[in-house]
Amino acid sequence: MRAPVVQDCIAVHRTERLAPWLERASMSPAWLVLQVGLLGLMTLSTVTKTWHDHLWLGFVLVGVTGAAWSVEFVKRRDRLWWFAYVAGIFFYDLLRAFADETAIPIRSGYVISVDRALFFGVHPVESLQKAFFSTTSIGFADYFAVGVHWSFFIAPHAMAILIFVYRRPLFKPYVATVVGTMYLGLLLFFLLPTAPPWLAASEGQLHGVYRVMDFVGGKVNASTYQSFYAALGEPNSVAAMPSIHMGVTFAMYLWSRVYAPAWRWPLLVYTLVMGLALVYLAEHYVLDLVVGMVCACIAWWFSRPLAPGSPALSHSPAPE
Repeated sequence: MRAPVVQDCIAVHRTERLAPWLERASMSPAWLVLQVGLLGLMTLSTVTKTWHDHLWLGFVLVGVTGAAWSVEFVKRRDRLWWFAYVAGIFFYDLLRAFADETAIPIRSGYVISVDRALFFGVHPVESLQKAFFSTTSIGFADYFAVGVHWSFFIAPHAMAILIFVYRRPLFKPYVATVVGTMYLGLLLFFLLPTAPPWLAASEGQLHGVYRVMDFVGGKVNASTYQSFYAALGEPNSVAAMPSIHMGVTFAMYLWSRVYAPAWRWPLLVYTLVMGLALVYLAEHYVLDLVVGMVCACIAWWFSRPLAPGSPALSHSPAPE
């Protein structure tokens, strides 16, 4: 019985000897620079597709960044939630790359049938593109829809910065809602890999449907478009069910309903426009949008205890 006691005493002694050094280091500006730099490397490796080309690098980054931020789990400073946000999304991207490599077959027939049933036999993607899209004449609606789609890669992060700066106590439920929505969606990516409408159309399951983004990207700058799509859209092209675009956008709206009423209506309009754009562009089915919103509702429900008290921002104007 004595040996375990001696080992425990040694472990405590080592902890006490290292704790002051760790305490001093974690309070230094250099430590903060290291932490922020590692989160920046995660972001850069995603944008440049570096982790995809060197998969091992992604997991090394997760390990090293986790080690640098581990002290925050003890100190529980507000910046811990930036680690949860950036590293959480980065690890989500890593896992998403494997979601289409299971033994579960890729499907699309079930969601096409549901969409037809919802719209009384008419498929919304086919109808929208038949009415508004032409492969020989790319118009304002096409550019606008693609712009809305790509705004997803900026808007949630811009909102995260605003919340952290102006409403810091409410940053926790925002992070939990957004990142939680992503991981709920990730679970379905593994369980139900689904081909998006543009891919289903290429296999003859939808008629007169095109990936509008390819036409617009080719018009603007083909090489730049391909680079960004390779970084952000690949390596999993069948992560359609649910729509993370819709889920996260709706999560932003849910957060604003309680904590930032001044943002509520703009974000609701943004959510509706995002949904319409995703269907028109043939990136998602309507059912994808619905399930994405359900994921956001679940994540939002579980994130509510993280908010301090009842901090309705109606008593304090949201930043313009």
